[in-house]
Amino acid sequence: MTIVIVGGGAIGLLLLSRLAQASNGQPVALLTRPNGAAALQATPLQVSGIGACSLTGLTVAGAVADLPAAFQQPALAILCVKGYDTNGAIATLRDLNPGSILTLQNGLGNEEALAQAFGADRIIAGAITTSVDATGPTTITVTKAGGIGLAPVGGTSNLTLAETALSNAGFTVQRYHDYRAMKWSKALLNMLGNATAAILDWSVAQVYADRRLVALERTAVREALAVMQRMGIRPVNLPRYPAALLAFGIRWLPPIILDPILRQRVAGGRGGKDPSLLRDLRAGRSRSEGEFLYGAVAAAATAHGLQTPVNAGLWQVLGGIVRGDLRWDDYRGQPERLLAACGMAK
Repeated sequence: MTIVIVGGGAIGLLLLSRLAQASNGQPVALLTRPNGAAALQATPLQVSGIGACSLTGLTVAGAVADLPAAFQQPALAILCVKGYDTNGAIATLRDLNPGSILTLQNGLGNEEALAQAFGADRIIAGAITTSVDATGPTTITVTKAGGIGLAPVGGTSNLTLAETALSNAGFTVQRYHDYRAMKWSKALLNMLGNATAAILDWSVAQVYADRRLVALERTAVREALAVMQRMGIRPVNLPRYPAALLAFGIRWLPPIILDPILRQRVAGGRGGKDPSLLRDLRAGRSRSEGEFLYGAVAAAATAHGLQTPVNAGLWQVLGGIVRGDLRWDDYRGQPERLLAACGMAK
């Protein structure tokens, strides 16, 4: 039973390292961009931090046709690309033709796109809470242990192979019956301290030192929770991340109690690591996963007759900067402008 990981970013490399070392000798290959494949073929995969190791002799390819025959039509493909690369990955997955597809992507809407292309019964939703950073094409650093949540998208989605393989690779795995609850709960965590820091070009600690911006962050999550409630989705705790408890606190606790908790959990828990949306802006990428977080929340709100001005404002500004419609310099270090764009200026 073979597994092919699609996407050679931080999460893809983490999975490759863990599955390649699994005690059951799970056959695993990585399908990534040609330059990434060439780097891994020439240089060992180096993992530092939790689970530090150096791995050679890995099966890596830059195209489906270059995979060994044993990995053609694998039992499971694990999709680890950015949300804005999902449509492009669908063609690759069609060529690969796996039995099942597990998506470990951040954001909302990926499961639905994959289900439309392949049928819901072949799709498994996943949420990973391990904190890992790619420091180079062949190097990653694991900074915080987490786990993986799995949920069926279709009525007959088979989770057994994925659950067994990931458990044997040392991950804490938990099943959920409602994939939407799992994915929306993960999105709440991904939203905290992400777009605000990216737009302002600030660290998360700087953002959470400003009470006005903490109020902005609280409001963004409360808007998302209102959309979830309208859709009949309840927050759930994720492996080693109490997302439901955090959602309860953001909804009900007064700021004088909640804000110190948020500073500790969100700002203090990052270990100085910049949020993903900020790193993408600094890298000059022309797409942003904010589309699948704040943009997706705003779109779902509109579809259900709600308004989410903070989420809509955050995505309007972030998306405008990414597309080049807005000047990033006009928002860097300018919290008043961001608050005004989100309707929270005073």
